[in-house]
Order: sequence, then C-alpha cells, then structure tokens
Amino acid sequence: MNEAGEEHGPNRRAHRLPAEVPADEAAELKRRYLAGDTLSTLLADFDGSYRTLRLVLQNQGVKFRPPQPITPPAPPGLVETYRSGKSIIETGKAFGLGRDITKRMLLEAGVELRGRGRPPRSRDH
Repeated sequence: MNEAGEEHGPNRRAHRLPAEVPADEAAELKRRYLAGDTLSTLLADFDGSYRTLRLVLQNQGVKFRPPQPITPPAPPGLVETYRSGKSIIETGKAFGLGRDITKRMLLEAGVELRGRGRPPRSRDH
C-alpha cells in the first residue's frame, strides 16, 4: 500500500529477495527455464521482480541463454515464394527483407529449408 492507503497497481512487483524464495519454488523455476520457458514467461507467474528472478536462477547454477530476437510472422506469399524455388536471399529481396530474418520467418512458419545451392525438392518424392 502507498501512503494514501491504496493498493499498488498490478504492474508493481513485490520487493522479494532471492533468499525469500523457497527452495522448491527455485527448483521449479530452474526446471521450467531449462525446459525452454523464457524469463518473461517465468516472470508472469513469479511473485517478485525480474532482478530477483534472475538472481534465483543464477543461484541455482543456471547458465542463461542469449536473448533471441522476436521474429515477426512471415508476410503473405513469403513461404510460397521460397517454395517456388527461389533462394532465401531472393525470397527476402522480393519482400524487402534480409537473409537472416527471412530464414527465421521461414523456419517459424514450419518450412523445411533446402541445402545451399540445391534445387527445390519435388513434392512427389
């Protein structure tokens, strides 16, 4: 509560020290992070600050993954352009995108990428 007796807003996290997090909760946070949950996902369920969450995981011996860029969804036609036989670079250029973001968009869309310099696979084989 603040001086006026009002509750803190929903975005305000409780001030909680890493030592106040029970061992079973810390172990569950570690298990979830190692299983692939992001820090943001864990924070949504955690009663504490981002800093506290990181410290709890650090104290559990967790090695943090590098942050991954958020990949926007592929624009309409991108997947079809790639599947028509164009390279990742050619596909990206057609949509004003670079190679890396085009590749990530294709992978996020579930496309199986061809090897470098290989012709497109026939759908019959």
